Amino acid sequence: MVTPTPIRVLVLEDNPVDADLMARELRQSGIEAQVERVETETEFVARLTPEPDLILSDYQLPQFSGLQALRLVRSRGLDVPFIIVSGSIGEDIAVEAMREGADDYLLKDRTARLGPAALQALEKSRLRAEMRRAEAKLRETDVKFRLIAANIRDLF
Repeated sequence: MVTPTPIRVLVLEDNPVDADLMARELRQSGIEAQVERVETETEFVARLTPEPDLILSDYQLPQFSGLQALRLVRSRGLDVPFIIVSGSIGEDIAVEAMREGADDYLLKDRTARLGPAALQALEKSRLRAEMRRAEAKLRETDVKFRLIAANIRDLF
């Protein structure tokens, strides 16, 4: 799957070289991305509007962490694909990140997996959005049906 239009990718990363490597991996996977790198919580929060299409986050930054960023995103009700990319992440941290709602995690020395992981996360996000639209349509239809059923005698 190649993204049909450029997507907005927010990268929470204190090392510009690592952010550039992530952007390159996305491009090599056919993802046309407008990448914005931020380092602090303040910058991160400011860039959540408009909602990015994908968030890539280092696990540990000097004054902010990937888990804090993930919790902040989820507490705002945003359903943005979120991938943690770290130099070192233990199994316990990876499990915690997935429990908190991360779509994936990977080590910086294995960034070749970033493109496929991003494509998969974007597809899952698209499917969740499609499901929410279908559920809303079903609720709307149910309300109409109940209204018709309640007023059926008046129709005859």
